[in-house]
Amino acid sequence: MPYKHIRVETDGAVATVCLTREAVLNAYTPDMGEELVHAYRALAADDAIRAIILTGRGRAFCAGADREALSGARGESGLRLGEEHFITGFAAELAALPCLTIAAINGPAAGIGITATLAMDLRVAAEDAKLVLNFAELGIMPGLGSTHFLPRLLGPARARELLLCTRRLKGSEAAAMGLVNRAVPAEEVLPTARAWAAAVATLPRELIVAFREGLVAGAEGSLQEALLTEAALAKRLAAHRHRGENAT
Repeated sequence: MPYKHIRVETDGAVATVCLTREAVLNAYTPDMGEELVHAYRALAADDAIRAIILTGRGRAFCAGADREALSGARGESGLRLGEEHFITGFAAELAALPCLTIAAINGPAAGIGITATLAMDLRVAAEDAKLVLNFAELGIMPGLGSTHFLPRLLGPARARELLLCTRRLKGSEAAAMGLVNRAVPAEEVLPTARAWAAAVATLPRELIVAFREGLVAGAEGSLQEALLTEAALAKRLAAHRHRGENAT
């Protein structure tokens, strides 16, 4: 599939997906969403990939949904905003990809430019980047599972505060709140994401998936449930190792 709104580059075990609608601050369209789904699925199918970084070209990460898309215009795909799979169901798929997923928020991000990152494993933002969750002002519901992810990242009360009251943050404030893992100077955003990616470049995919599954289960269940999950995942990893040894 040829891409018009994103660029995909691979360097060994690390892939970088870049939003390329620089002239409009990488504003999101349904066509961009279709391309993102295709790109992430293709990278997930590549056994050599251990990490995928999402970033934006130019000074912005993603300025939210494109105005024409918000007004109901159809893209070249024939889809209106909210009809494409990226919004209707891809968050669950993204959260379960067999590699580390990272958002390198290099500049301003608004609306879907933030919610699109919540299913990812890690987020780094420029310290002075403006992050805007303006769904209340637009009178629209935040999507991509944000009502699931935000309370788990921030706590229910802070999630309500962010969506209904605060709405605007700098990257440094987002890091202090827990919305992103780290805030760094703008020129260090992509190097930080690449350092995280390099840390998992030699790990088996099965290990990345198992650690993620264990942490999710541990956060949402009881201690006893966490212990049972750890034991089951340990057996699964041992079986993978055993199969690998037999293959050699």
